[in-house]
Amino acid sequence: MTENNTLTENAYAHWLFNVPGLGNRGIDKILSGGMSCKEIYDADSREFKGMLYPKQIKSLEDSKRNWDFEIESKKLKDKGIMFVPRTDRLFPEKLKSIPDAPFALYVKGKLPDQGKPSVAIIGARMCSEYGRFMARNFGRGLALAGVQVISGMARGIDGISQKAALEAGGTSFGIVGSGVDVVYPEENMDVYKELVLNGGVISEFPPGTVPKANFFPMRNRIISGLADVVLVIEAREKSGTQITVDTALEQGREVLAVPGRVTDRLSDGCNLLISQGAGVALSVSDVLERLQVALDDTYKAVKNGYVNDREAEEDDLGSENEGEKNQGKKLLGQILDSIDIIPVSSSQIMEKLESSGISISVPQLMSALMELTYAGKIIQEGVYFRRRL
Repeated sequence: MTENNTLTENAYAHWLFNVPGLGNRGIDKILSGGMSCKEIYDADSREFKGMLYPKQIKSLEDSKRNWDFEIESKKLKDKGIMFVPRTDRLFPEKLKSIPDAPFALYVKGKLPDQGKPSVAIIGARMCSEYGRFMARNFGRGLALAGVQVISGMARGIDGISQKAALEAGGTSFGIVGSGVDVVYPEENMDVYKELVLNGGVISEFPPGTVPKANFFPMRNRIISGLADVVLVIEAREKSGTQITVDTALEQGREVLAVPGRVTDRLSDGCNLLISQGAGVALSVSDVLERLQVALDDTYKAVKNGYVNDREAEEDDLGSENEGEKNQGKKLLGQILDSIDIIPVSSSQIMEKLESSGISISVPQLMSALMELTYAGKIIQEGVYFRRRL
């Protein structure tokens, strides 16, 4: 067995997360005392009297005797699975503040990029041809706009939208109601494999856990929690999709719905949501517009932090940076001159600059485009940019 002094905090967190009968709430109670997972392992379990039930304290003691750190670590490694507890810097910030936040996640692939926007696409498993078409349309369109697609990898709307996003070269993340090494439904095996390569499969359930009906409502809070906007495409009035919508609203997420015919029972849920005040999504541009609104405060904070940091640096460095500042302004002007009222992509802008003998890297260009957008000089429409009239 591995010596305790060679173990990481994540290893102790993995043990704590797997103590039978403890759950997220029990773990939160213990951690509220300010102890680390290692300190909890080393402590006398009687110290937690008053925080935990007697059965939980006994389970904690039994687990210490039965848990083999080396074997459990090898199990994850052999299956290519990451364990990411809330105490790890990789744990998604968006999930930390949701009600009943998971203490940890198992990940096969990777976690969503916290610096990029995300949209959850959810809907009926037994969808219509209209639903399939809209799921493909939105999945592909959002991926081409650089938006990460979050869903449940279920049959129907979920899997179709994720497959479309992946085929468009985007990234997608499946939140499952089983272990991340369990493919469910089996018909989505191709989607599962692509998710692992170009996104990730995520779960709070240990590897090997088979799907159960009561697991899916639990995973729904993670789907909406990881998203900036939730998009509903076809749903009956009373369905599992409504559970995700409820958790999304509870978490303060923007909810959009694709309308359908009033005589179509598969559109009852979406039409009802719209009548209750949800946003209407007729096209990808509608989602991108509402996504921008949802992220405005975050973008402003990032921008203000950037400006304040730059001002502080300039105060410290004085006139030494005047040359760099002037050069930066000149480059912004050159980029602005390459953009007209007709929308162009970043690659087209890059080609124009290169043909004019201007050398710039992709990260530099994207940073400059963001700065020009913040300044109100240009407008971004999906993956295209145009000059403001």
